[in-house]
Amino acid sequence: MIELSNVRFRWRASDPLLIDIAKLSVGNGERVFLEGPSGSGKSTLLNLLGGVMVPEDGTVSIDGADLTALRQGVRDTFRADRIGLIFQMFNLIPYLDLVDNVVLPCKFSTRRARIAREKSGSVEDEARRLLRNIEIDPDMLGDRPVATLSAGQQQRVAVARSLIGSPQLIIADEPTSALDQNVRQSFMSLLFKEVADVGATLLFVSHDASLAVDFDRRLIMSEINESGAK
Repeated sequence: MIELSNVRFRWRASDPLLIDIAKLSVGNGERVFLEGPSGSGKSTLLNLLGGVMVPEDGTVSIDGADLTALRQGVRDTFRADRIGLIFQMFNLIPYLDLVDNVVLPCKFSTRRARIAREKSGSVEDEARRLLRNIEIDPDMLGDRPVATLSAGQQQRVAVARSLIGSPQLIIADEPTSALDQNVRQSFMSLLFKEVADVGATLLFVSHDASLAVDFDRRLIMSEINESGAK
């Protein structure tokens, strides 16, 4: 699913390398935990994997497509079609209700909209199905704006949004940072179940090393990134 080869990135030509990864591979359906301190290049790596940025050297391939060879507009379409993102700060639209937030990726991806309709008849019904699967009742919460939900509920809405339309790769950036310890494990169990149900690859970034035990593999930025960023 993910294949990086000789990838180098820096913000300006005069800056030291922030990313210098000789090789990185993640298999289809693999669950990988990525850790590293602030400033180690984690967010930059995620932006490279999502095609938001391109490296100065090397190749970044996702599901067999070399993102470095694609024009920006094509990369944007590829990201919308193939990658589900769970952001640290959720990035939900506060004045929309939970269903309207979950269906947002289908507004930008005809592929994900088609798959959602094939599963449940409409993108809205697929959003409701996903929400119920992660223990959010869209009927009970009704038309409430997501800004009125708890942090834990908002995080689950963000997970449902990332999963709608069955993207092949889920990238989760510090997704448990807003959750207290009591609900963190429950959230992780739900996330693993839903990722498995859609057959996606999961790249999970966190400072909380205690979560790594449940993943197929653990990666540490200082071990894969030769730039020595601190």
